[in-house]
Amino acid sequence: MKYFFYLFSSLLLLMPLGCSGKIDLGLGYQKTSQHFLQAMRWKDYRGAAVHFKEKEEGLRLLEYFEAARDLNIVEAEYLYSHYNKADQTATSKLLLKYYLLPSTRIREWSWEMKWELLAADAKQPGTWQILEAPVDYP
Repeated sequence: MKYFFYLFSSLLLLMPLGCSGKIDLGLGYQKTSQHFLQAMRWKDYRGAAVHFKEKEEGLRLLEYFEAARDLNIVEAEYLYSHYNKADQTATSKLLLKYYLLPSTRIREWSWEMKWELLAADAKQPGTWQILEAPVDYP
C-alpha cells in the first residue's frame, strides 16, 4: 500500500510537467487552420477554398460542397496537427460530423490535410496553405 501511495504521488507530480509546454505549430498556423475549420463548419466554402495553394484544388472542394446542399455539418475538429520545422510543412487530420438530408443519422468523414508555409518577406511570417483537396468526399 505504501508503494502504491508513492507511485500515485509521483505520477500526480509529473502530470503537469507533461502538459506545461505549448506545442509549436509554426508562425500563423493555428490562426489559419482555425479559420479554415470555422469556414467549413459554417458552410463558408468560398472562405475555406482560399486556403488552397492551387486555385483548382480549392475549386474542387468548393464545387463539391456547394452542390451538396443537403449536407449539414454538425461538428468540425482537428484530431491532430504535426509541424515539420525542417521543410515548413504541417499535417493535420480534419474530422467532420455531418448528416445528409433526408437522413438525420450523424456520419463522420476525415481528411488528412497537408499544409505548407509560403514564406513572405522579413516583415511578415508567411502564409499557410493547403496543398491538395481531398480524394474522396462525404
